[in-house]
Order: sequence, then structure tokens, then C-alpha cells
Amino acid sequence: MINRPTPPPPGQGLAPAPAFLSIIQHNCLGSWNVFLSLFESFKEVTIYPSIVLLQDPPVNKAHLPSFNGFKSFFPPVRKPRVAAYVHMSFLSNYTVLPRFKGVDDVLALDISTDGPLFGTAFHSFRVINAYSTNTVNHRVHSVAPEDLFPDLGFPLLVLGDLNIHNPLSDPLPHFSQREISSLNPYFEKAAESGFALLNPPGEYTRFPLVGNARPSVIDLAFANPPLLPLVKSWEASLPSTGSDHILITITLATPSLNQKPPRLRWADTDWEALDPIVKGFKVPAAPLCPTPPQLDEWMSESLNRLIALLKEHTPASRPSHHSKPWWTPHLTILRRECHKAARTAKEHDTPHMREVAGTSKRGYFKAIKAAKNKHWSSFLLTATPQSLWTAKRFAYGRAQPRFPSLPGAETPLQMNRVLLDHFFPPKEPFSPPARLRPDRSAPPLTTDEIAAALSKCSPTSAPGPDGIPYSTWKQVNKINPSILLHILAPLVLLGYHPASLKGSNGVVLDKPGKSSYESPSSFRIIVLIRTISKILERIIAARLLVAARIRGLLHPNQCGSLPGLSTYDACLTLTNDVRTLQRPRLKVSSLFLDIKAGFDNVDNKTLARIVREGGIPPYLVSWVSSFLGERSCTLVFQGAPGTPAPVNVGAPQGCPLSPLLFLLYVAPLHFGIPRGLMISYVDDFALTVASLSYRGNIRRLQDLFDRLERKAARLGVSFSVAKTELIHWRTPSQRRSPKCTSPIQIKGE
Repeated sequence: MINRPTPPPPGQGLAPAPAFLSIIQHNCLGSWNVFLSLFESFKEVTIYPSIVLLQDPPVNKAHLPSFNGFKSFFPPVRKPRVAAYVHMSFLSNYTVLPRFKGVDDVLALDISTDGPLFGTAFHSFRVINAYSTNTVNHRVHSVAPEDLFPDLGFPLLVLGDLNIHNPLSDPLPHFSQREISSLNPYFEKAAESGFALLNPPGEYTRFPLVGNARPSVIDLAFANPPLLPLVKSWEASLPSTGSDHILITITLATPSLNQKPPRLRWADTDWEALDPIVKGFKVPAAPLCPTPPQLDEWMSESLNRLIALLKEHTPASRPSHHSKPWWTPHLTILRRECHKAARTAKEHDTPHMREVAGTSKRGYFKAIKAAKNKHWSSFLLTATPQSLWTAKRFAYGRAQPRFPSLPGAETPLQMNRVLLDHFFPPKEPFSPPARLRPDRSAPPLTTDEIAAALSKCSPTSAPGPDGIPYSTWKQVNKINPSILLHILAPLVLLGYHPASLKGSNGVVLDKPGKSSYESPSSFRIIVLIRTISKILERIIAARLLVAARIRGLLHPNQCGSLPGLSTYDACLTLTNDVRTLQRPRLKVSSLFLDIKAGFDNVDNKTLARIVREGGIPPYLVSWVSSFLGERSCTLVFQGAPGTPAPVNVGAPQGCPLSPLLFLLYVAPLHFGIPRGLMISYVDDFALTVASLSYRGNIRRLQDLFDRLERKAARLGVSFSVAKTELIHWRTPSQRRSPKCTSPIQIKGE
């Protein structure tokens, strides 16, 4: 027997938004107009929904529609039959990990947080959204009972358009024995696992607007025993959207009362009020010859005091419930008329009322289409060269981002650990000196250096964990240049990078075009560091570049990430040398190599030895070692637990200083090649040789690669075999001779 929840006391369903979690369930019939009408109707609800679960969502070219303030999740197939839209404010407070079963009609969301959920001992709960359709002679459904009702030890909500008829949900009609026998396994499995049916008996969820089909109860919701006490209500009180399925609202207790603070709108900071405060702000003097913890404490207190003042005059962002830009007041009137006609047809189920509701619905949808076309035409007429890419994105949509799906990693914590172990393998940690002493030979930091570094900072760059953009620091420096000078100058003088600036967010991005995303190697990490740290990095990079060029630590054939040496210079150098070698009628060949995980394999101690032996000033050597050591990273991906982890390897990608550090690290790999050339562009190397035959070139390239690999092994780096390419350059006269098909052996492959 299916258990039923006790109805909540009167008035509980109208409690304030923080007291509940609102989940919407709806079948969109594949209609974009129904989708838009649905999200526009949220303006009329008391509790704004945190999660919207759709069956049969609209799809165009494998893209689903978007709506302001929500993030969508759907199975990675061409035409998904289920989708979930989660409000951004909910995503900012909870970990939401989508789970796909490799099918188009089932989607699960695992929701978790660091603390207990619902005031219980559980740290996670799951929502399953399914669209089960009839397959063979209406006797077999596309979703099996075992997939709908798993036995879990934590809260689980199962809902969707299940197309299941049963006397427990719809007691009035007479069901045939065939219907009962084919659909009973679902209710039997639910009862066996202790699930409770949330639908009130006989509360219809589908009202056909055409034909003589009777209303039915096929949009169902079930709760397992751990979730059942937390269910507050099941309601169908929202207005019609034009679909023949009603809107269903399921209200749960709030998962957690510990809400994260909202993001700040730094673009709207009240600088007029801040101007006298920033002008009078004084940075306390840094301690003399401090220990690393003492300098860390001074830095944290000074920076936090300044940031607190900035936050006091910066408004917080609020979830936006605004409609689409093409929405008009006329559409609002038509929507209300459509909802009114649908309610009337529901109350007075007559052919005339159904016809009126259908006519109102068609007129409403036709007006939506006309408004969208008018807005799109107006947008294209006023488009500028800068907005062309925006127009393309609107026309084609965005590709669904890939989520890590790693074998053996079932929970967000396990997935986080697998990615950390892959990208940041454990290495010997950095040990800072017991006491920091100023280097009197270090040139003092100047306001001109800070201004030059800020001038190169893009206002659109993504900020780090504190969320403060470059534009804020530019304004602070404009009002009072002494603030950043007094905060950063002691760090340069002492050759130390404080712990408060070493924390970062590691954004996990999928590599496009991969055949499978079940391996960490199919993803890459971009590190987002606090912008004030990146200002100091730019200053150090400028000083380090000058010192490295004076002392000859960069090879002349190194290109990329250096002023005046771009991709064009690398290509021009290569083509010029190839043509020069071809003039005496020699055969020329090139082997292109790529260093595997280049930035991640920069060893702190090895780099310190290279720059120290190269004559770099001691304060720069100490600062670089401190910058690369004792770092922490919080991985950011959908479903990430958001916990920082120590990392002691590599130069973080996304930092202004990292490319230069990597070039210094791999510069010793370069060597001269008689009758040939070695050139590199950051982590890509090209070996070019010439001889009387292509076979001779292959033998020379093989020997040169073996020599290069031995040098790379001493630095702890290696080359990717999969990205290796061999090219034989042929002049027009050489193209008449047969092609060389002899292979080259790279690491035995």
C-alpha cells in the first residue's frame, strides 16, 4: 500500500520564501510558447521556484531555450525529453550535480551542501525527472520501475509525466485488466521501496483541449521515506500555460538556513561616497623582519579592512525575474485572457469552452511569435561589428557544457579528488624561510609600476575568489595611489607572496571534440586568482623579463607570451628557414612536438635553481618560489563541493606571470642543430632538419628527439605522442617524386 503524506496545516503553503523549497513540474508539449508562458507566469507566485523540471521541453538544433536567472541541465543527446532549470540563487548556495543515465527521458539532480540538509543528518538529496512514454502496444513504458524507484538511504523525490494510470491516483474511471497488469509493477515497486504518492487522489493533471478524451492523472510525484516528512504541499494552483498538462508545485522544507551572501554589483559601487574614505585610508606599516605567519596576518588585516569599506558601499545583486526583452504589455493581457479561458474550460468541461480556450491559446502564441520576430529584426537592424558574435550566439545558441562523469567517482567529493589528483599530483611541499629579511638591493616599488600594471588589466577579466574586478582597484588607485603601493611594496622587498593571495578557483572546462568525457584528461583547468594578486604578478613579470633578457636566460628561438614575439614571428621564422634550407636542393622535414601538461609540471625547486644560477636578483628568486609554493585551489564545476585543497605543483594557468615562468623553465631544452633549426612557441616545439633524403631526415629527427627527451626528463616534463606531427616540406619540383612513407618512432610508437 502506498503511504500518503499528512496535509500541512492551513496557511503553511504561503509561508515566506526562505522557509520552503519550491519545485515546479510541467510538460511543455515541445512548445517554445508554452515554455515562455510558463516562466513568465512565475511573476504571479508567492514563492519563486528554485527548480523547474520539464518533460518534453522545446528543442531546436540540440539547444534548449534559456531564461534569465536560470541555468539549464538536460541529457547530452540531440533531442532530450527531460530538462531541469535551476535558479542561480539556489546554485550559489547548494552543490547541484546532474546525473545522466545515457538516455533521453531520465535526468537526476544530486543536491548537497557542507552542512546537514533539512535539519536532518543527511547531506544530500536527489530529484529524478522522467518522461515515461508508451512503446509497444501501450504495454511497455520507456522508463523501467527500477530506474524510477531506486532504494536509497537519503531523501529522494521522483516526478514526471509517467503516463501511468492507477486507481490509487485516479479512483473514478474504470481501468481494464490489461492496463492494471501492465502498470501495476510501477506502483508495486514504489510500495516495496516505501515511496509515498504525493498526488491527491482524483486531482486531474491533464485536460485535453481537443477531442473527447477524458481528463486523467498521469503527472505523478513520489517521495521516499527519508523525504516524506519534509514535504509541505502538492498544489496545482498556477495558471495555464497553453499546455494540456497543468502546472504542479511541490513544496519542501528549506534544505538549509545557512545561505551564502549574494554577489556584489561592483559596477554600481558608490564611488562618490567612497572618495573621501579612500583618500583618508591608511595602510598600517608592515612588520620589520617578520615571520611568514606575521606577514600573512598583516596582509590579511590590511586587505580585509579595505575590502570591508568597499563592500559597504557596493549593492548586492538580486535574482532577476524580468521577462524577455521582446515581451510587451499586450502579451501580458493576452496571457491573462488565455489563462482565464483555460480555467473556464477546466471548470466547465464543454466543447464550446474547449474551443474558446483553444482559440485564445492560438492567438496568444501567434502574438508571441510576432513579438519575437519584430524584436529580432530590430536587433539585426541596429547590430554593430561588436555585436555580431552576440547575434550568432542568439541564432545558434550555446552548446551544452560537458560535466565530469568519471568511473568510480559517485559523489562530488570523490569526483573532486580524482580531478585534483590528475591535475595536481602530490609533490614535495615548499618550505618558506623561518624569518623574512628585506633585500636592500631590490628597487623600491613605484606608483608608476602599479599604474603600468593596471593599464594592462582588462575590465572583462574574470575575478578570483573574492569577486573583486580590476575596475575596482583601478578606481582605488586613481583616488589614493598610496594604498596599493603600501600594501604591495613590502611583499616585493621581502620576496614573499602571502597565503591570503594564493587561494584560487580552478574552473574545469571540457576540451571540445573529445570522443569521451569519462577521463580527467578530457578536461582542462583555468585558474582564477584574486585580481590584486595578479597586479603584483604583472609587476614581478615586468621586472623578471628585463632581468632574464639581460642575462640571456631566454633562447632567441623562443616565441609566444613575450612582447614582440607572437605566432606570426614563429611562423615567419620557420617558413624562412625551410626555404633557406631548400635552396641547395636539400630535402627538409619538421617534427612538431607538444609538452604534456606543460604549466602543471613546472617544479618549484628546479625553476628556482635555473633562475638563481642564471643571475636573477635574489628577491625575485625568493618571491617566485613563494608564489609557486603552498597554494590552494577550489575546483569549480557543476556539482563541485567547493572545498579548497592544497596544491604544490605547477604554474597556475591564467596567471600573468605563469607563461614567463614556463619559458624560463623550458629554455634549457633548446640546443643548436647543424643544418637545421629548433623553434618553440610556449609549450610547442618544432625540430627542422635538412639532408639529401627524407629517410635521412627521419633518422636525424629520431636522434634529435631522443636527445631532447633526455633533457626534458631532467626537468620532469615529457612530450605528448598523440599530438606529435611529422611534415616533409616539398618544393614544386620535389612534388613529382614519390612521397616518403617511412615512419618515425616516438617513445616506441
